[in-house]
Amino acid sequence: MTVPDGGAAGPVYLTAPAAAVRDAADPAGGVETFLSPDEQRSVLRFKHETDRLDYAASHALFRLLAAKQLGLSPGAAAGLTVKRRCAGCGSSEHGKPSIAGVDLSLSRSHGTVMAAAGPAGTQLGADIERIPSDLFAGFDDYVLAPEERTGPGIAEPPESSLHGDVIRRTARIALWVAKEAVLKAAGLGLTLDPSTVSLVDAGGIEAPGAASRLQATGTGHPSVDGLLAAAVPAPAGYLAAIAARDGVPGHSLPLSALFS
Repeated sequence: MTVPDGGAAGPVYLTAPAAAVRDAADPAGGVETFLSPDEQRSVLRFKHETDRLDYAASHALFRLLAAKQLGLSPGAAAGLTVKRRCAGCGSSEHGKPSIAGVDLSLSRSHGTVMAAAGPAGTQLGADIERIPSDLFAGFDDYVLAPEERTGPGIAEPPESSLHGDVIRRTARIALWVAKEAVLKAAGLGLTLDPSTVSLVDAGGIEAPGAASRLQATGTGHPSVDGLLAAAVPAPAGYLAAIAARDGVPGHSLPLSALFS
């Protein structure tokens, strides 16, 4: 895979409101047109309409991006075979989803969905999260490595500083999103305690306004240590990240590109 200017290949990704995916799919028969029969049945298991839409939109986005990267028409998306494998136990009933010929990752969070793709054999992870109004009790112990619990934007602000609290919370969620992307790329997910992963500045990006890259260290897992993560643009109120061995942060695609 190459970028339009002939530069080095890297992941491609999309972030979009689930409703935008639905609207883009409507002229082609609706978002469920791009789901497998099993996925169409799974949609019905969700009690709330918003959850049904998030599931359908994220899986349709995943399949459409795979079809795009494989050089197939959008109509072929529903027929692609998705396999799962858990890196922890080896089960094919759960774990990271994959489609032959392309490496993929998907994520969804409260009305917004994300999918990423890279060349086959790439370790690739993507995560998107809505910034919450508060962090759950024990967040720091569960998510942050000891050395990540202090520093710019992380240290507790004065209780009277509302702006400081927003900065603190956003900085913590940014680390959470980057670690989720890393653990997805490794195929481990949250079977590995996020606090065992330390993210350090990896440098290597000098373009004005470009997000810094973080490198995973300290776990002793060869599938994790050395992975790179970077923040990527997300809708207002959300944070998103891409993780891979190289090529991070990759390149954003418009939603319209999946239906052409």
